Amino acid sequence: MEYKLLVGDKECAVEVTPPNADGLRVVTVDGTSSDVAVTAVSANHYHLVVDGRGVNLFVAMDQDGTWVSVEGRARLVQDADKAQRRTSRAPGAGPKEVAPPTPAEVVEIMVEVGQEVTEGQAVVVVSAMKMKMTLTAPYSGTVTAIHAKPGDRVDRGKILVDIEPIREEGTNE
Repeated sequence: MEYKLLVGDKECAVEVTPPNADGLRVVTVDGTSSDVAVTAVSANHYHLVVDGRGVNLFVAMDQDGTWVSVEGRARLVQDADKAQRRTSRAPGAGPKEVAPPTPAEVVEIMVEVGQEVTEGQAVVVVSAMKMKMTLTAPYSGTVTAIHAKPGDRVDRGKILVDIEPIREEGTNE
């Protein structure tokens, strides 16, 4: 089967073959193919073996699409043909905060107000549905506020950390 998916803001072409006699299917993402075996552990937890490497995958569905967490990093996955385009997350153009994709409990705050962070840096660890997710900085910047502490139960989308983007020299942003 062929799919067009939005993973965050990036559109991906995905093709998945039916499983062969060994239970392997070929998954091709943007022209790169991998042999994948899938085992359902529970309703929201799958164990994948991708080209011989094991990885746990957790999913949570909501009105926006399906949240997929792999190795502690959660990403929203949507059908590209049905999804409304989201705005860019470039500095100054998108949210300046870090928020969980599902209701969760804050496990650890990994930054302090005034700290500079880089894009992709771990900022907050939350726990939802017995899985931990590391929320990362959407871009490089300075932490301007922290709105939670370890042990807090927070709703989906609750702003946990505000980040002011670093403006590059020569830009008017």
